[in-house]
Amino acid sequence: MSACLLLLVGMGQTGGLCGINTGGGNNGGGGNNGGGGGNNGGGNTINLLASDHIIGNPNATVVVVEYSDFQCPFCGRFARQEYPTIKQNYIDTGKIRFVFRHFPLRNIHNRAEAAARATECAHDQGKFFEYHDLVFQTTDANGAILTDAQLQAHAATLGLNTTTFNACFPPGDSKAARVQQDVNSGTALSLTGTPTFFVNGQRLSGFQTAAELSAVIDQKLAGN
Repeated sequence: MSACLLLLVGMGQTGGLCGINTGGGNNGGGGNNGGGGGNNGGGNTINLLASDHIIGNPNATVVVVEYSDFQCPFCGRFARQEYPTIKQNYIDTGKIRFVFRHFPLRNIHNRAEAAARATECAHDQGKFFEYHDLVFQTTDANGAILTDAQLQAHAATLGLNTTTFNACFPPGDSKAARVQQDVNSGTALSLTGTPTFFVNGQRLSGFQTAAELSAVIDQKLAGN
């Protein structure tokens, strides 16, 4: 049964993971891009693509890849509470490249696909991460609002050309293959839920605090 679960991680800490994605459907297309499988902890090869959404120093040797779902409460919690610290300490300082990849859990989150497509329409106007932030700000603990009207309103809030955006979304069918590209890459890595992170190939499944993710990033920066 697919669900979003609060997980006991250890030492009194809790994390969370939403799953499971079946990989196909929703008019997706494209081939398998990305890396191969691997167990938690390492051994995952992720090939970055020209179409990836990347923020940070393009020459940074440490690469953090996040697979996320815009309707996943734990993804939203990371985006709102933890990502700003990672951005301030590692992205803005040029220490890492941060890559966002879509992994909408279509079987449990009925608006995740739409939100992913809408972000791609925002990307056409150079505002992917800004739009990403607005979408996650409208996600609450019980799921998301994320109506078509609200996703269109976000474009206006960011000052995008709304005529162009509204011609792209809804329904955003022209972006289905781009979203599916990320899903295919995650499926090739044996992902079953979100959020999932890879730090230079080391897999971290489930919600991570900034401190937890920073500890792994620091290890990679030190060459470990």
